[in-house]
Amino acid sequence: MASYTPFLRSAHACTVRATPLYCNMTRPSQATMQPLSLAARCLATSRRVFDKNAPTSASAAEPKVPEPKKFSIKPFMELARVDRPIGSWLLFLPCTWSMTLASHFTGAPVSVWLTNLALFGAGSWIMRGAGCTINDMWDAKIDAKVERTKSRPIASGAITHTQATMFLSLQLAAGLAVLVNLNTYSIILGSAALIPVIIYPSMKRLTNWPQIGMGLAFTWGSMLGWSAIAGSCYWPAVLPLYASTTVWGIAYDTIYAHQDKVDDAKTGVGSTALFFGDYWTKPALVAFSVTWMLLLAYAVNTESPIFPSFTDEEGNDLTWQQWIDLTLATGHPFFAASWLATVAHVAWQIRTVQLNNRADCFAKFCSNRTVGLIIFAGLAADYLYQLAQAPPQSRVASTAQA
Repeated sequence: MASYTPFLRSAHACTVRATPLYCNMTRPSQATMQPLSLAARCLATSRRVFDKNAPTSASAAEPKVPEPKKFSIKPFMELARVDRPIGSWLLFLPCTWSMTLASHFTGAPVSVWLTNLALFGAGSWIMRGAGCTINDMWDAKIDAKVERTKSRPIASGAITHTQATMFLSLQLAAGLAVLVNLNTYSIILGSAALIPVIIYPSMKRLTNWPQIGMGLAFTWGSMLGWSAIAGSCYWPAVLPLYASTTVWGIAYDTIYAHQDKVDDAKTGVGSTALFFGDYWTKPALVAFSVTWMLLLAYAVNTESPIFPSFTDEEGNDLTWQQWIDLTLATGHPFFAASWLATVAHVAWQIRTVQLNNRADCFAKFCSNRTVGLIIFAGLAADYLYQLAQAPPQSRVASTAQA
């Protein structure tokens, strides 16, 4: 029995120390502090084990499920460039020139002219957005490497290609809803506009002249506007008008391309900005501008002489007053004034553009809206003035024969 006494005493001590009662009844000595703290840790652990709200090691190791992204319309508006309407303006303005010339040519009522202006305004806004979607889908990888474009929705990953395709379908459906309000000739001609729109993005990979593709696509309305008013195109006037607006597009897009020339050179993208370089760009802009403005004057003069002859049909000389009256009645005096104003504005553009300043290049590019509005104002003034004085005889029949 004596041999078991030390064992019983140690067992009794362990039992007493392990009970909470011992902590209240007896002041623990320094020797008992370590077992007490061990017991406290055991008790805390047991409480955590049975605590239903405490995270377990298994649950802590489980991967967190990411919250689904909330749908936002903002990236789609950025994809359609709603925040930058200059593109819609530059798409719309050639349409206004064409529609106004055709209205002057055929003597169309103002109501028809205004209705088509509204339709083409909506269509230009929609189809410019569709063109941007197509362009960004083509150029997503290139845009990601260019400083100015790397934040675009597709390049940055804010919109997937699948989402962009669905959005493009909606845009094209909206464009079709506008197009079906036109005559059959115009519906066919308008549908054909998708060809240069789709081809244009690939041209920058193949040539240093993608601006030609841009000009052909962006100014298609200079043909479509005429047919929407007249039912068909009077090609002797429409073809030089389309050529004029195409060269105009090449000119202003060359200025625009100087914003990205450094990145384009690195990524292998072609442009007229790289083709001409800083030294030859301004002479090229002069050549483009002279060409498109002369073609425009030729197209307008083909529709109706800008200034009539100084002699009548019998060969008799007209007095100055007779000539002025005839000019106001049949010519394009207001267009002539707007043409001269445009010459001055374009000369200012070319002289002052800073080709190595991105902000200035974009500002000069945007100022082409002013160019388009000046020309439109002159053509509209001729049409409205002459219609108010004496509605000209309709020439729809001669247009159809042409």
